[in-house]
Amino acid sequence: MNKQKASIVVAAVLLLLAGVSSCGSDPPNPVDHGSDQQVGQAATAKSHDAYANIPSDQIQHTGAEVEFLWDAKDPYCGYNRYPIVARVHVDSIDGGRTYSPIFNQYTFPQTIGKMTIQTVYKGDVKPGAQLTYNKGGGIVSFDEYWKSLNPQQQDKLTHLNGGQKPTGIQYVKKVYWEDAEITVGKDYIALLLPQQYKDGTAEEYSIQGFQYGFREAKGSGAETTVLNNETKAWESLGSIVRP
Repeated sequence: MNKQKASIVVAAVLLLLAGVSSCGSDPPNPVDHGSDQQVGQAATAKSHDAYANIPSDQIQHTGAEVEFLWDAKDPYCGYNRYPIVARVHVDSIDGGRTYSPIFNQYTFPQTIGKMTIQTVYKGDVKPGAQLTYNKGGGIVSFDEYWKSLNPQQQDKLTHLNGGQKPTGIQYVKKVYWEDAEITVGKDYIALLLPQQYKDGTAEEYSIQGFQYGFREAKGSGAETTVLNNETKAWESLGSIVRP
């Protein structure tokens, strides 16, 4: 995508199963977030990928095009914009969701899980801390996806399906086109935004910047390189982190 325009406020053009984010059905019942949602844990959890257990033939794929503000000519656009820049190791993908406890409303599907801070380039986090992350795009059950749609969006899909609610779809994977996908076990340079739950019980770190703000990393120290998600070339750490 050549247009680099709005980081948070998104204008999404949807394919297939329409509906970006909406205040559709009643919110789900509250859950006990527990201590595993808190910041500052030691990185003791084993690698876990909830998505790996979902058969690929049960997933309906759909996507959204997003325009967001980004100065592609400035390599430190994201570094300057976001409060935390760090190398993180993805410990787990714990699942997807459409209801955000950050905003207490339905959103574009998100992936949530655990990551461990490896190196801090900017911001108030500590190496070794295991944090909960959220990232735009994810896999959710069709029922959860359906609940996230407002009545107009549900009516549209019902109309396209001959007046009936679609059936036979087990899961929906909705992502932003050209965004970088997250993989358990890999390291990334990530632009992070801390977010408090609406009820104040926990905190998450939102991965920002789409394909520009989440770049796979390998090597260490001065030998660290990061993946350019558009060209697929490996570049120096200085292509995203200010010296």
